[in-house]
Amino acid sequence: GEEPFSYGYGGTGKKSTNCKFENYGETFAENDVIACLVDFECGEEVEMSFMKNGKWLGVAYRVRKELLGGRALFPHVLVKNCAIEFNFGQREDTYFSVPPGFTFIQHLPVTERVRGTLGPKSKAECEILMMVGLPAAGKTTWAVKHAAANPSKKYNILGTNAIMDKMRVMGLRRQRNYAGRWDVLIQQATQCLNRLIQIAARKKRNYILDQV
Repeated sequence: GEEPFSYGYGGTGKKSTNCKFENYGETFAENDVIACLVDFECGEEVEMSFMKNGKWLGVAYRVRKELLGGRALFPHVLVKNCAIEFNFGQREDTYFSVPPGFTFIQHLPVTERVRGTLGPKSKAECEILMMVGLPAAGKTTWAVKHAAANPSKKYNILGTNAIMDKMRVMGLRRQRNYAGRWDVLIQQATQCLNRLIQIAARKKRNYILDQV
């Protein structure tokens, strides 16, 4: 919900898209079952709605198909400090009944699905770009533009700037809440970066290292 063409529903009872948060549905927490319903057959729009424990919460989004421009929508879940179980149709018994007219993704013919971009098959195919330059020379700007110009590579940008940009609460940057404690924010971002670099070394992905 913090990017264009990303449509989310969070446990705080908010829906979000492109960093715009609005009240929607109900709050939810551990042990709740959330279903996402997407209707592609309602005219010129795509309707997205959610269910909580079998209760329909109403339409969350109506997006014109021409605005999507043929982009596929992929399911995504972000959680912290908990385990989660998915049901795309592989379970014999569903948690709750499926509303009429809807079907699980796994039950759709393969010809009606869109496969996500395939990443590098081996470490040898991976690409790592390291930015070099003085502070404020434009390294981050170049890295962001290069990643956007090459979407098929799915670059992961590693750097404290990228980490702090993701430190958002309700779409607002957390830096605003760290007045007078900039050193604390930098320390936390640096610790996160060190951990991400350790994880990155084990993954077959393309990276841009944007760190002085």
